[in-house]
Order: sequence, then C-alpha cells, then structure tokens
Amino acid sequence: MKAFFLFLSVLTSLLGFIYYYSTFRLISGLSLNGPVVTMILLGIGALVLLVPLTYVLSRTSKREKTQTFFAYVTFTNFGFFSILFTLVLLMDFLRWVDLGIVTHYSQILFSSLIHFGFPLDGVTEVKNFSLAFSTIVAATALSSLGFFNAHVRLLYKRVTIPVNDLHPDLQGFKIVQISDVHIGPTIKEKFLRRVVKRINLQKPDAVVITGDLVDGPASTLKHHLKPLADIQSKYGTFYVTGNHEYYSGVLSWLPEIQNLGVHILLNQNQILNVGKAKLLMAGVTDLNAGSIIKSHQTNPKRAMEGGENCDYKILLAHQPNSIYEASDAGFQLQISGHTHGGQFFPGNLLIYFAQKFVSGLHKYKNSLIYVSRGTGYWGPPFRLGAPSEISILELKSA
Repeated sequence: MKAFFLFLSVLTSLLGFIYYYSTFRLISGLSLNGPVVTMILLGIGALVLLVPLTYVLSRTSKREKTQTFFAYVTFTNFGFFSILFTLVLLMDFLRWVDLGIVTHYSQILFSSLIHFGFPLDGVTEVKNFSLAFSTIVAATALSSLGFFNAHVRLLYKRVTIPVNDLHPDLQGFKIVQISDVHIGPTIKEKFLRRVVKRINLQKPDAVVITGDLVDGPASTLKHHLKPLADIQSKYGTFYVTGNHEYYSGVLSWLPEIQNLGVHILLNQNQILNVGKAKLLMAGVTDLNAGSIIKSHQTNPKRAMEGGENCDYKILLAHQPNSIYEASDAGFQLQISGHTHGGQFFPGNLLIYFAQKFVSGLHKYKNSLIYVSRGTGYWGPPFRLGAPSEISILELKSA
C-alpha cells in the first residue's frame, strides 16, 4: 500500500508540474489577467486532483461506469497536456531562436484575428500572443486526431516473413497477432469484440496474443474477455504474459484466459503439425516476470525444449529485448509487442532512446523479430504517429 501511495504522489506531482507550467506559459503569452486567470488556475488544480481520485476509485468503487468516466476524463487530460507541454517547450524555443519567420507569421495571424473580431488590444505583444494561440490550437487538433485514431482507426499491418529453405507445407502460413490490448479502465468488451471480428475475417492459421492483454483485476474485468472465445483459427490461439498482467494479479487471470480456449505458453511450446511440416509455437513469460513471481522467470531455452528439430521455430515474447536470448536458443522468429510504437507524440520519437526494436520487422543475428505497435493503448486514449494494428504475418520462401 505504501508503494502505491508513493507512486501516486510522484505521478500527481509530475503531472501537476506539467499542467501548471504549460498553463502559466500560455497565460503569459496571451496576456491574460484578472478573475479569468483565477478560474483557469482553479480548473487546472481540479484536473490535477482528478489523478489520485481516479486511481483511488479504480481500487474502491464497484461502479464500472463511474470508474470508466473518471478514467476517460483523467487520461484524456493527461494525453492533452503531454502534447501541450511539448508544444509549449517548442513555443519557448521558437520565441528564443526567432529568425524572422515567426515574427512575420505572428503579424499575419494577429491581423487575421483582429479582422475576425477577436477582442485584442494594442498592448498585447504580437509574437507571444500568436505563438501561445497557435500552440493551444495545435495541441487541441493533435489531441482530437489522436483520440480519433485510438477509437476509430484499427489497421491491418501485412508483413511477409522471408524464410530460407521453408518447408513447402508452411508456405503462406498465416499468423494474426494482437498485442497490448489493455482491457482495463477505458477499453472494454465492445472494443475486443470488434478486434475479434476483424481477426476472423482474415481466416488465420494461428492467432497469437503477445502480452498486456489486461490492465486491472480479474474480479472486475474478466467478463470483458468473453469475445476471445469466438476467435476462429485452424491451429488455435496462443498467449504469453506481458508486464501489465503482473501488475494486475496474473495468477488470477491465467485460468480465466485458459477457460476461453486460449493456449497459454509460460516458457512452454506446442508443436503444430502442418501437413508434413512441424512448426514450433513457443512462448516465454515477460522479461521482468521473475522479479515479481520467481517461478515465472523468463526462459527461452526451456521454451525450446523438445522442438529443436522442428522445421520452423517461433517464439512469442512480450518484450522485444527477449530477442537476445531467443536468438541464442535457436528461434528463427520472435513476435513481440510492448513498445506501442511510442503510442502518441512525442512518445513516438522518444521511444527510440529506450528501445532498439520499436516496430516492424528486424533482423538480429540469424533471427528475425517482428514488433507490433499494439492493438489498444495504455493510459491516454490517443494514437498519434504510431497507429494501432492487427498484424498479419505470412511465412514465404526467401
């Protein structure tokens, strides 16, 4: 409990700084004063306090609609201010560097706003006002686009996996991957049902779920996984744990997932007989699972046991960084998620400082690794610069 309150205190303080820094810089740029500033600052304070309130409600309230409402409001604000904070820093940089372009742009925008009746006085500093106004407009537009992308756009990502000396019976073998669905505060059964419908349209040979399927306790969320039972594939649906399962009580989730007809691979494998070919479908626990449950220590070598002579060897691993051990263990393809591709601006740029393999197909030594940008989202309900995906991987002769 102490760790939870420490986390909540740090998160609230950090977001408070981001919210208020952005607000003060924009108030200054817009030359606002008087009661309107007081109202704005009180409103920002309320948004900051919503953060701990939302987390407390997620643990205490049994009213799902109440939890969802507060989660949407809180995480949407979190996403908006993340984008706004980045643009405010850019605004400050442009004000400092100004090469004449900003001044010229500011004069045009300022004149246009006066022409359309905006109540601006001659005291307002043109450049500061124009930059602040443009920053708010840009943040609102980007947030709206990100919200639309997260809720409406769900893309198929088709990828050919080139394989040397591929067994003829594995030619065209189709794997549909979903990852990082994050059933939890704002993603529910309705979204997952839509995902399953789109999976089935592809008539896959196998379906793989590469972790972070859930983001909350099984006691309150398990009914939202029911659509998984409707997945149709020739050789089955296979699942490995992600880091968020371990934050959500993984031991209570595993039987619920298994009861839906999903094959769980915890450092284990299944050999699929595809015609005369043998395909190894193996899976490991999350890379850091052992620090939470010692018996769940990730182990690609154990996941390989008994499948060394298969015609093609696939490992499901939530985190891309499992590839280093997976390649040494002899796996030819690793399928991963975890990164979300950065999810939304500026995360889609910063993610490259933390991950070597962010999205798409890569080669490492004698192995290939495919990293999904994820199917759902975590936290802010935004997707910007890193669209969500249902991945369709087809084995082809190189």
